[in-house]
Amino acid sequence: MWQSLMCLVMACNQFKLDLLRGETVEVTSIINPPFLQLKSNADNLEGLDKYEGFNVDLIKKLQDILGAKFNLNLVKDGKYGNCQGKEGESCENWSGMIGEVYNGHADMALADITVAPKRTIAVDFTQTFLTGGLVILAPVAAPNTIKELLNQGYQFLVVPGGSTQSLFEKSEDPLFKRMLPQVKFYGPSLNDGYNMMKSTDKTVIVAETSYAKFYAGKDCSVKILGERLNTVSYGIALAKGAAKRVGGSVYDIRTLLDYAITSLKYQGELDSLERKWWPEANC
Repeated sequence: MWQSLMCLVMACNQFKLDLLRGETVEVTSIINPPFLQLKSNADNLEGLDKYEGFNVDLIKKLQDILGAKFNLNLVKDGKYGNCQGKEGESCENWSGMIGEVYNGHADMALADITVAPKRTIAVDFTQTFLTGGLVILAPVAAPNTIKELLNQGYQFLVVPGGSTQSLFEKSEDPLFKRMLPQVKFYGPSLNDGYNMMKSTDKTVIVAETSYAKFYAGKDCSVKILGERLNTVSYGIALAKGAAKRVGGSVYDIRTLLDYAITSLKYQGELDSLERKWWPEANC
């Protein structure tokens, strides 16, 4: 739908609120509660109505602001997006949601996609709509520090094909290097890791805060260790320089989405959605 790279080679008018009104925007996403999950009666529903979660509520609010219809599709390979190659170098063979945007199979990716350095070479990201960081989700009986987990032979479960795997494999941080020999990849969904942890001794999950808070908020048999491993942010991924021509003018898509996200932040809507989908635990 959009003319990729247009804003990189010619001047763009920066803003037109009704730019996408009446358009259908193809969105790629991934099942990962509470960001996105199928409703119990999904077989009897169609389109966006089949799903629920933070992403769905955010999409509906963006539709209200922009006047566009967001057509939600699940990423075909079930991955967030990774590409083999050295950091700081361009890469063409992207997997997952990043790959679908990069290759023009989707207009945008809206999910809990980490804004990772290498991904910014392949796609553009809007401003952050949610922040978090990597933490350890563990059974309540597990030690309270990562050092004791390491010394007692715990396995660290990591979802494959995403920024967390890349971080462990390429980071020069001494802690990540120490943890790597005890990392075990699982998949395809984060929920698989949760089930594995619950059924396996000496197993914990390395997960982003949003995922860990979701399970700790509903299951009093698990806990989040207090040590955060890093800080991450989530943004909507777009093709590089995505723009749309209207008459003789060209308009930047990212600026429009940044405006919508800023409006939701300013009005407290994003905070409200976060409280809705990540309620405090009642343990």
